This record gives sequence, C-alpha cells and structure tokens, in this order.
Amino acid sequence: MRPSTKQSRKGNALLEFTLVSIPLIFLLISVVELSRGMWTYSTLAHSIKRGVRYVAVHGASCASASSSCPVTIGDVAREISTGATGLDAAQMSVVLKSSSATQNCSPLSTCLSNAGAWPPSTENDVGYSISISATYPFRSALSMFWPGVGGQHFQPISLGAKSQEEISF
Repeated sequence: MRPSTKQSRKGNALLEFTLVSIPLIFLLISVVELSRGMWTYSTLAHSIKRGVRYVAVHGASCASASSSCPVTIGDVAREISTGATGLDAAQMSVVLKSSSATQNCSPLSTCLSNAGAWPPSTENDVGYSISISATYPFRSALSMFWPGVGGQHFQPISLGAKSQEEISF
C-alpha cells in the first residue's frame, strides 16, 4: 500500500526551514557586523574631527584673550576621548602633527594627563596647519563562523581616520 501524499511530505517544512534559515541567520549577523564596523569608523572620524576643531579654535589669538585658552596635549586627548563614545581609549592610537612637530599617543589614554602645549608655541598662530590621525582595531564576530578557524580569532581590522585644519583664531 502506498503512503498518502500528506504523509510523504511531512518533513518538507522542517527541511526547507533549516536550509533557508542558516543562510538567513548568517546574513543577519553580517548586516549587524557591517553596521557595527561603520559605526566604529564614523565615531572614530567624528572624534578626530572634533579634536582638530578644538585645536583650530584655541590658537594664539584665543590664548591672548583668555588665560584658560592655551591647549595642552591632554586637552586634545580628552576632547578626542569625549567624542569617541563607545570606543576604548586604551586601544586607540592617535598622532598629533604640526608642520615640524609630532606627538604620538599610542594608546590615547597615555596622553590624557600630558601637560605639554599643543601645537608648539612657534606654530600656534593663525594659518598654521595641524592634523590628527588615529587608528582603532575592529574585531568582527563573524570570525567564529568562518570555516577552518577552529577557535582561533582573525586579526583585527585597523580602521583609520585623519583630519586636518588651519588654526583659525
């Protein structure tokens, strides 16, 4: 006796759901990880732009108008750290550059208490160019799904941002 059509199709829905859901879950996790990576980059770029803008509007003219205006390396590092909401200052590497001086803050947390003037007094005048660049490691959760990894993690992707402005005041 031949089984009925209803009985022969009993497991089809479960099989189809399994075959479709695995790629869909991977796609969903990929979208979330891509979004997280873009958020990390955007936050990093925003914080670096914020730091450069802070230096650009606190130049020599500002310092002559107010005693609280001179900028230190620690001030710039705190401004960057404040703008980098959700990013770990102990993992961010920042480089402050003027035309003749460079200050490495690797990681950023090492410069938070630095009382050195930035930019140097010889380059702290209207029209001088300053730039700040930064890198931040991005570790993706997708590495746990990659075949052949066997519990090992991928190396983090290094996201970078750079901003440059002229001192305005």
